[in-house]
Amino acid sequence: MDSLPNELLIQIALHLDFEPPSIVRFTYEPSASLTESEATPLKLLSLVSWRWRKIVLPMLFRYSRISLSKEAEWVPVDARLVDSMQTQLSTLTNHEFRIYHQMCNKFKSSSTFAYEEAFDDLLINLCRVQEGDEFLKAVPPTIWLPHLPKTFTDFAGFIAQYDLKHYIKSVVVHTDKEYELRHVSTADAPLARTVAEIWTQLFRHLEPNRLVVAAPPATLAGLLDVQVLSADTWAFDMKMHYIELLQPEHSRLEHMKSDCRAWNTSLIHHRPWHHLGYNEGSSITAYSTYEYHLKQSPKILYLLLLRMAKEVQQCCKITSFSFTGVFPFVTNVTDIIRALHKISTLRSVSFQLAPGPENNTLDDPKRMGRAQRSDFWLEWNESYKVLAGFLGVFDFADGAQFGSLDCRNEQLAQDVAGYIELLQQRGAGWRTGEESGVWIRDHGLDRDVTPVTEAGIV
Repeated sequence: MDSLPNELLIQIALHLDFEPPSIVRFTYEPSASLTESEATPLKLLSLVSWRWRKIVLPMLFRYSRISLSKEAEWVPVDARLVDSMQTQLSTLTNHEFRIYHQMCNKFKSSSTFAYEEAFDDLLINLCRVQEGDEFLKAVPPTIWLPHLPKTFTDFAGFIAQYDLKHYIKSVVVHTDKEYELRHVSTADAPLARTVAEIWTQLFRHLEPNRLVVAAPPATLAGLLDVQVLSADTWAFDMKMHYIELLQPEHSRLEHMKSDCRAWNTSLIHHRPWHHLGYNEGSSITAYSTYEYHLKQSPKILYLLLLRMAKEVQQCCKITSFSFTGVFPFVTNVTDIIRALHKISTLRSVSFQLAPGPENNTLDDPKRMGRAQRSDFWLEWNESYKVLAGFLGVFDFADGAQFGSLDCRNEQLAQDVAGYIELLQQRGAGWRTGEESGVWIRDHGLDRDVTPVTEAGIV
């Protein structure tokens, strides 16, 4: 083996370069194990010898992951805590002393209300604990905001040392910690700063074509600079959502220098993304609640699409979109479609609205609860009617694609094909693609018949 040239060793290593779990499992029901894999052949090969380590290194970090820190770094400082600080002024660090003076000045104008718990959300300040802040470290409870781990600096140094920046094609940023301070008005500014720091640092040291963020809904909303916009998240029991953003390999530098999108700290504006994929997981538990159809799932994707449609010029709007959910309510799908109507550049749309072949949710009595299977399929069918209406009225360019991953199931494939056939009968030119579950827009097949309404096929 040692007598072989590096070129042959690279070819051998490429046979062990499998698709990462973040691609294979992206359409699976979201979980904290998105990036985990039992098979790690490249890692094992890199341990054989220093020569193999050098050969494998660029491949080894092609798909990288960054786990956000779970360490709580923030303390809520209120009037009662300031009183405690006053008794220990001589032991406070300079940082703690500045906080003490700032809060004293803040309470001067509101001393009547400062000690009432009802005003805590308005009058507290969230302060980040710094090195040496022994007083603040001793204060329970400390609060968590999403932030990079301290080890990220070492990782960035390693990438620079071995010149791996341009080998990294995909990065997964993930956490299973739930952000719980949406009710605290003074938390917005610290959250914005910590999130801005995450994306600024990441893109300063890395330049991935693909970025995936996996986090609980409230945390993901904070990382994307949008709201959850739902009081019913408890009913859906969605532990985690995924979002996937892809940027083109070519011509992105041209758009990096232009004013074709808003330049701020929001993730959606850091790069000229051309694809957005979203997996919101299962809505099944909500079907067990009273008047389930009135429940609202998190609106993160809906709000994000509206922002992209409004704040991005045509040249940098997404051209590809995919959505994955397990029996989402038709009201949720309708909202997504309404937002997609505002993105005129779409050329590829894909949906999955039923459990995939790897998902055994329907056989789990605990998760099913009091839900009725007939309700699942009612929402599924109504959702495809809305999708069919979208395909019938949206001004897709010739050659645009619609895909349904539900077509991996033979029965569901027949049902989806039935909706497309109704579209064709009503004059919309969609023909079957080469791949199963894919249809191609063909204006040459259009016929002048009764139009399809936006609300669905009637």
